[in-house]
Amino acid sequence: MQHKKNNHYFNELKKFVNDNYQNDKIRTGFINNFEAWPSGKVETWRLSRLGGLARKKLSPLVFSKNEKISCNKILTDCYTLAFNDGVYIETLSDKLPESIEINLLKTSELKTFFDSIENFDIFSHPTLNISGACAKELVKIKIKSNSKIEKPIQIVQSGGKQKDSIHPLIFFEIEEQASVSILEVFNSNSGLITPLELFRIKKNAKLDFVKIFEDKPETHNLSLSIKILEEDASCNCFSLIKGGNFTRYETHAFLRGQKCKFDFNGIYLTSKNNHHDFTSVIYHEVPNCESSQKVRGVLADRSTGVFQGKVVVEENAQKTSAQQMSKAVLLSDQANSNSKPELEIYADDVVCSHGATVGELDEDQIFYLVSRGISKDKARSILTEAFLSEIIEGSVDKLFFELVHSKTKLELKNMLNLNYD
Repeated sequence: MQHKKNNHYFNELKKFVNDNYQNDKIRTGFINNFEAWPSGKVETWRLSRLGGLARKKLSPLVFSKNEKISCNKILTDCYTLAFNDGVYIETLSDKLPESIEINLLKTSELKTFFDSIENFDIFSHPTLNISGACAKELVKIKIKSNSKIEKPIQIVQSGGKQKDSIHPLIFFEIEEQASVSILEVFNSNSGLITPLELFRIKKNAKLDFVKIFEDKPETHNLSLSIKILEEDASCNCFSLIKGGNFTRYETHAFLRGQKCKFDFNGIYLTSKNNHHDFTSVIYHEVPNCESSQKVRGVLADRSTGVFQGKVVVEENAQKTSAQQMSKAVLLSDQANSNSKPELEIYADDVVCSHGATVGELDEDQIFYLVSRGISKDKARSILTEAFLSEIIEGSVDKLFFELVHSKTKLELKNMLNLNYD
């Protein structure tokens, strides 16, 4: 079942494609595959309803080269790639070494990537179909084989207005024996942003990827990430969600080479009436692979948070190791956290586990700290920071640790309404 169709937005989508990409069968196919927002009756969207988005009047943004734009860099010692309104801006981006290659491709190149994937949840996903239809181009970022990129890459996503939808589309190819660390920051002001990101991580390649979501208060961010890992590949992903009215970061990872390893960890800090969602599906298709999903959330006011993580272990994927754990702390009686870990196992020689906890701060621990002369507000802050520090220390590369830690601490201070230094 679907939401009642928002005729304005879907008519605008069709008009946008007809006006800008006439007779493009690939884009038209994406439009035809997407005719309504998924409703709460669709199981994968049951905990993250799009009623607020369905009521918005939006139009795909037509990018203008004449706009005065800038890029607010987060880190200094890195290679910066600037995206504004979902489009790669070469003039605001840094010059790259020969080991990093960027190409702007037609969206028809998506077909090659998706030929090896047969998955209804992906092919029916609104982000895939909106960005596939509307993205200006497919930005391919290749890390060449045997390259170790010493400085991190930072990708800054900004721009947009409340009446706009914007559609970044990036394909990361990490070639054999290559390693790289990437930071991506979303700071969009658009009504809707639909980032679609594809990854092919080849044999013995290593990727560390940190995402920070700090979009403006009225933004809906529907991020979709699809990763394919080959033999001995390693991918460590960490995300911090702290902005936007509705943020859903959805990841599908296909483990297709033996001895590959995938970690998907994150934190959501949710307040006011915001809704933040980590959704992931990890497909173990071959033997001797490892995966881990660890998410922690802190919720205040009337906010809601979601973790729905699924592990699928195919019959051939013996010697699989897969863990899932979600923990959430409620700072308000009106906040709500939902956890839905799942295991779907067809092999018999595996080590898999999952769990979830939701609760309030321990009053005994608060009392102990207060009895040692610490204010109650400070005690709550100490305990909440400790709850999150463990996952940051265990998940985030040293290149990004201070950034993630400082942004987490500042957001917690705002959520707890604290005034101390």
